[in-house]
Amino acid sequence: MSKSVNVTKYDAGGSGDNVISDGYIKAVEKVWIDTYTLSTVTTTDTIDIAVLPVNKKITSIDITIETTASQTSGTVSVGFNTDASVDTIMGETSVSHNMTGSSIKLPGVNSGLGVVEDTGELSGEKGFQKVTAGTQTVVAIKLDDWTMTTGTIKSIVRYT
Repeated sequence: MSKSVNVTKYDAGGSGDNVISDGYIKAVEKVWIDTYTLSTVTTTDTIDIAVLPVNKKITSIDITIETTASQTSGTVSVGFNTDASVDTIMGETSVSHNMTGSSIKLPGVNSGLGVVEDTGELSGEKGFQKVTAGTQTVVAIKLDDWTMTTGTIKSIVRYT
């Protein structure tokens, strides 16, 4: 029978080189819930959506962008605000819609990738779990070439 990494460590006694890092088992999931009211979105707006401590494991992210503005082009990225392109968690992905809301769920339901509901699958999601370290503690989204000036971004970042 094959065993995953932490099961192997657990079976070996969970001490010395076999210590399972904090947050991987017997962990309590925490959430950061936030909203952002859009007033102006320019070519490359970066919006911080959560501030997490160092060495936390991000287990999922839900982002809902609600606006009455129609988006025919534009991209969204999710990552840490210290990364130049804010794409550590989900690479730049095109989003096009003529509706009042788009939802991003990471990890998503299609092939384990992130999903923008009603607009198709996101490619480029770089895997979970992401661990916060160093200056990578503020989760952000980057909207590139969006034209909306009103609306709300709602976000939930789950971590252990």
